[in-house]
Amino acid sequence: MGFEMPKRVYTSQGKERTVGFELEYGNVPLDKVATLIQQLFGGTIRWENRFSALVEDTRLGTFTLMFDARLLHEKTYQKPLKKLNIDISTIQLGDSNLEIEVENVLASMASMLVPYEIGTPPVPITRLHELEALREALFKNNAKGTKAFPTNAFATHINPEMPDHEPGTLLRYLQAFQLLYPWMLRSMEIDLARRISPYIDPFPTEYTHKLLQPGYQPSLDQLIDDYHQDNPDRNRPLDLYPLFAWLRREKVATFEDIGKVKPRPTLHFRLPNSQMEEADWSLEKVWNSWVKVENLAADPQKLASLSQEYLRMRKNVVLGFKQKWADHTEKWV
Repeated sequence: MGFEMPKRVYTSQGKERTVGFELEYGNVPLDKVATLIQQLFGGTIRWENRFSALVEDTRLGTFTLMFDARLLHEKTYQKPLKKLNIDISTIQLGDSNLEIEVENVLASMASMLVPYEIGTPPVPITRLHELEALREALFKNNAKGTKAFPTNAFATHINPEMPDHEPGTLLRYLQAFQLLYPWMLRSMEIDLARRISPYIDPFPTEYTHKLLQPGYQPSLDQLIDDYHQDNPDRNRPLDLYPLFAWLRREKVATFEDIGKVKPRPTLHFRLPNSQMEEADWSLEKVWNSWVKVENLAADPQKLASLSQEYLRMRKNVVLGFKQKWADHTEKWV
């Protein structure tokens, strides 16, 4: 099958678009994964602390590795202690110290729920297949994913670079995603633990209706304002705050209650499972599902037609709408 190419491989400046992945998994420690990446892609391992590392200067760029618990890799648990002028790293406990022992306990408790995370560098679209070697290495080393344990709400995130930053283009991506979301939820078999978690809450129905109206043609600032007014939450299956922060850093900095936003010229697709423990799962499958959104966003006529069909069916169908709409869009997909 291979990694499918979207209709828009290049940016409006003629540069090949790039894509980054964030891979959440369990059961393989960071030092082992850092070595696997180095063996596959070269580079130098640099530890920032015991819960965060970089593999730099690989043939693809820099990989980031972390135990995905801010409590540990940012040492936020120490803040109240420092206010009392207590430095637990100076308190010896035999051959260890209190900081190490506290972190060991916290890590042991968190490991049941909190994944490790690999952030890949931005990889040119035509080289995405090279990342499959990493997925295969994780599988062979018994990495665990979403379905390995009932509470594993682990994810695979995709960060595709935008082909351009025109507000109409951003709007079409949002519209295409909204139209295909029920089909993706079903076809990608999104795990129950992830569905009931707060990490991928669906967009409000009212916002979807606003996006799909034929007369809705917002400026960039209006698009951002409307998005934030109706979705003041990072936990959406498609998160646009990083892209908005890239385009309007000062505006997004004024938004409250959305946490820290890292600006980048990409979308942030957060829906897919991480099924590292399954031999027939692959990054290729996840990416190819996303390409359906890419290609619908690049087809304005089909997008407009499906939008009208969606609004018409939404008005006439009271029960079972998502199932019926997924059936309808599957014919197009």
